[in-house]
Amino acid sequence: MQSSNENSKRISRREFARIGATTLAGITLGASHMANAQTAASTLESEFLMELSLDVAAQLDTGHTRIAPVTGGTFGGPRLRGTVHNGGADWITQVAGHSSLDVRITLETDDGALIYMTYKGVVARGDAGLYWRVTPVFNTASEKYDWLNHIVSVGKSKQIEGKVAYDIFQIL
Repeated sequence: MQSSNENSKRISRREFARIGATTLAGITLGASHMANAQTAASTLESEFLMELSLDVAAQLDTGHTRIAPVTGGTFGGPRLRGTVHNGGADWITQVAGHSSLDVRITLETDDGALIYMTYKGVVARGDAGLYWRVTPVFNTASEKYDWLNHIVSVGKSKQIEGKVAYDIFQIL
């Protein structure tokens, strides 16, 4: 036998359905209100860092991942310029609907500083054409170029015949 306290907690199926529908409507309205109210508090600013132009050898096929050896190249911008050492590579993995990039290269500035550069990226074909973006990260022991160790950057592919090339921007 149930106590009167237990009976007062029971609700009918009709009442349960009404409460559920009301709650769901409130959640849906709240979520749509939040989505419409979300706006950026600031704009994303950037400045041109450099153009990177890579020489690559024929890709090595290892299944879902292809390896494109980097054999050289150049880079240049307002604050740094130089050459790309032979010996880096681009590991290109086929993922559902796109290619995932993992690149590791060594840069040498015109004044002799070494900079390790790595970037991840995505290449996908869409309605607007080829979407090809990368997120470079830099590491150097050079005091002159130490500022590279502390920045966020983004690159966008560009067409240079016979090269893999990017315009790279520092996010401010």
